[in-house]
Amino acid sequence: MWIEFRSSSNWVGRGFMATYEAVCGGDINKEMGQIQSPNYPDDYRPSKECVWRITVSKGVAVGLSFQAFEIERHDNCAYDYLEVRDGDNESSRLIGKFCGYDKPNDIKSSSNKLWMKFVSDSSVNKAGFAATFFKEVDECTEPKKAGCQQICVNTLGSYRCACDPGYELAMDKKSCEAACGGFMTKLNGTITSPGWPKEYPTNKHCVWQVAAPTQYRISLQFEFFELEGNDVCKYDFVEIHSGSPPDAKVHGKFCGTELPEIITSQNNNLRLEFKSDTSISKKGFKAHFFSDKDECSKDNGGCQHDCINTVGSYTCQCRNGFVLHDNGHDCKEAGCEHKMSSVEGVITSPNWPDKYPSRKECTWTISATSGHRVKLTFSDFEIEQQQECAYDHLEIYDGVSDKAPIMGRFCGNKKPESLVSSINQMFVKFISDASVQKHGFKAMHTTECGGKLQVDVTTRELFSHAQFGDNNYPGQMDCDWVITAADGYGVELVFQTFEIEEEVDCGYDYMEIYDGYNTDAPRFGRFCGSGVRDFCVFPYFVHYFNILLAILSFWKGVTQGREEKHPLSETRSHKK
Repeated sequence: MWIEFRSSSNWVGRGFMATYEAVCGGDINKEMGQIQSPNYPDDYRPSKECVWRITVSKGVAVGLSFQAFEIERHDNCAYDYLEVRDGDNESSRLIGKFCGYDKPNDIKSSSNKLWMKFVSDSSVNKAGFAATFFKEVDECTEPKKAGCQQICVNTLGSYRCACDPGYELAMDKKSCEAACGGFMTKLNGTITSPGWPKEYPTNKHCVWQVAAPTQYRISLQFEFFELEGNDVCKYDFVEIHSGSPPDAKVHGKFCGTELPEIITSQNNNLRLEFKSDTSISKKGFKAHFFSDKDECSKDNGGCQHDCINTVGSYTCQCRNGFVLHDNGHDCKEAGCEHKMSSVEGVITSPNWPDKYPSRKECTWTISATSGHRVKLTFSDFEIEQQQECAYDHLEIYDGVSDKAPIMGRFCGNKKPESLVSSINQMFVKFISDASVQKHGFKAMHTTECGGKLQVDVTTRELFSHAQFGDNNYPGQMDCDWVITAADGYGVELVFQTFEIEEEVDCGYDYMEIYDGYNTDAPRFGRFCGSGVRDFCVFPYFVHYFNILLAILSFWKGVTQGREEKHPLSETRSHKK
């Protein structure tokens, strides 16, 4: 209100006297403005009641934002307070009743009307409040979405742009670009390549660091994996590390389409690095990580020998030559006879890597797929030295027992050269005497294709590769089998399954069969391909002499394998 007083020189009177007071509240019909407590910014007066009814244009809402707020504090706002309702009267839905010193959050009505009431009692006056009201428009309505490339989030009086998972706002705060990397401390979560599930962008470098509490380990399991590359991984790749230098461990560098195995960190942190080059994008990867307490990290879990951490628990495991006690933690000596039939595996002296016990005799019978040989390669070797290995020693036999031809007796610190059996079995025997124990040995057994097969009138099986029926044959294989029958008998070769890469002249992968010991003998033929037409060439192969040479060469690649467990062929001797 503006009051102006003027007087002339012609007349003189007593003048006037008036009283005034601030009147609060009222009906407000405009698009924006300010509302303040009476006498703001000075303290509001006692025993005041003010009611404001705000109305903006139809079709929009009322927004209310506080710049200052200080009203007498009470847990239930029983004395001084500000009441806000979603409508135009005292019966409208209550939005909130406010007092104290904390500014209320921004308020938005559901219609174009908002009702406010301020009340003060007869004591304790404060500075009051100052607020701005305005019409609230949803800037995120389609189709323009306020110019946001992906997601528009409406806020009070404004808006902000956001991005889909795997993306982040660019410098213009409207468009989105692939996001990646970060530091993660959750016990479990998901990591995806930038742009997932769409193709990842080129020339991207991302690092995720996952940290768990002390005594925890982190496991990473891939749900999907598709990166440029195959074996070399020099273009696009994922590389995973755990631990801290100098004990950091590289778990692997991965590319291509094969899912990596589950990876478990060696301590409580895991680092995943993703890198793409300037060309060729793929769909990327999706992986889940979860953390589990490593009970083995403290006092070896109470295990006497080895503690194996599992998800949610742990197990104790004994070294070679020992079995687990009934208490589940201690180990006691056990029998030492082992039979191994896997495609590959590891054998160790009892109690490895600690010293082997005295007066111990252990045997290993290692069997390979029919038509393949056993190869034994040593990585560690330390057995009591004696010139003739008369005390502690390791003996290796070319067959199923120690009655087979011996391939060598070994002791000392020098690792034996790799040994390959001539048939599909190898027998290993370790003996220690009453004195002088060493650390023993560790060796890996694998399979080698080819070898000598002695057949009789019973059927024997021959397989192209050690994992026949489970996996395709690998490339770069060259296998020779010499099949021998007793004098007076011939060799009968019957193919049950035949599927080798097809080529007109069988120039890539093939099988050759010769009438004798070696390739100087007459050749029956070179074969490749698959299906009935190939079986018609030699479904039933009979050789009337007692020696047959079969050569299988895989050079270029692998074909589809058979899932059936039928042998590649069957051999038996045949009376002349």
